[in-house]
Formats: sequence, structure tokens, C-alpha cells
Amino acid sequence: MDQILLFFISSLALTMMPGPDILFVINQSLEDRRSGLLVAFGLCSGLIVHTLVLAFGLSAIIEQNNNVIIFFKYFGSAYLFYLAFQEFKKNRAINVRQKENFYLRGVFMNLINPKVLIFFLAYFPNFLFSDTISTSYQFIILGAIFILQALIIFAMVSLTSNRLISILNVDANNKKIVYLKSFIFVLIGMSILL
Repeated sequence: MDQILLFFISSLALTMMPGPDILFVINQSLEDRRSGLLVAFGLCSGLIVHTLVLAFGLSAIIEQNNNVIIFFKYFGSAYLFYLAFQEFKKNRAINVRQKENFYLRGVFMNLINPKVLIFFLAYFPNFLFSDTISTSYQFIILGAIFILQALIIFAMVSLTSNRLISILNVDANNKKIVYLKSFIFVLIGMSILL
């Protein structure tokens, strides 16, 4: 039980550190609350896939084939640079169809970042907590804990950043905000490459 509590506390600390996922949630929350929350749910759905890959041993195969990791790095960065370009040039009138894509954008963002799977592979084995429960089930339990705390943090970050924009009465369609959002996408893309 101590291992699970330690895992939960360290996971909270790691999730709250400014990183690509937090920046992504903040970036998508600038326009409206719904977009940020959809991205948060999407990111956490991607974490489910990473957890299952880890639990069922596919991560070892991916880790041994360096080309897969390199492909995801470059593909993920290219996708984020594309989002930066789209943000920069898009029509500011967002229709309902585009809003529905924010969930998939979050899933995709999480799945194309190879650092997430590598992180899970390095992090989770340090918190195995039972000699009687299979390692796969322990990874699934740890994954569920990680996903739950990440969802709570991402939702809080989304709501807080959106509320802050409202309080400060900042227009999300302002050119400076558009440039900032584009810059954040580029920054996240660069962080995946490093």
C-alpha cells in the first residue's frame, strides 16, 4: 500500500510539472472550456493505450526497434508544427465539427509522443507492489491511478486557464493570442524532438 501511495504522490508531482501535455491543455483551453476538457479526456485516453501496451509487453518490442521511436518523434513533431500553422492561418470562427475534433487531437497528441511510453516503461516498474499479483495487472492498476490523477489535473488546468482568460477579459481571437498558441505548438513539437 505504501508503494501505491508513493506512486500516486510522485505521479501528481510529475503531472503538475510544466511539460508538453500541460502546455497542450492550456493552449486548447484559451478559446473555450469545452475544447480544453475534450483535449484533457483525449490525452488520458491515449494514456490508456500506453498502459495496455506496457502491460502486455509490446513496449519491449517497440523499445528494441529504435526506428519506431524515431518515426514517432518526427511524425509527432511534424503534426504539432502543422497544428501551429493551422492555428496561425485558420478562420477564427470555430464551427461545431472542429470542436468535436479536440478529443481526437488529444488522443493523437498523446499517442504520437514516444516519450510517454518510454516514461511509463522507466517509471512503472519502480512501483510494483505485490508478489502475488501478476506484473501485467499491477501495471494496469498503476496505469489507472496515473490516468485518474492526470485527468483531474488536466481538467483543473483547463478550467483554471480558461477562467483566467475570462477574468482578464482577454479575447482568444486576438492576434497576439493566436501567435502565442502557434508558438506553444512549435514549442511542444520541439520538446518531442529533444
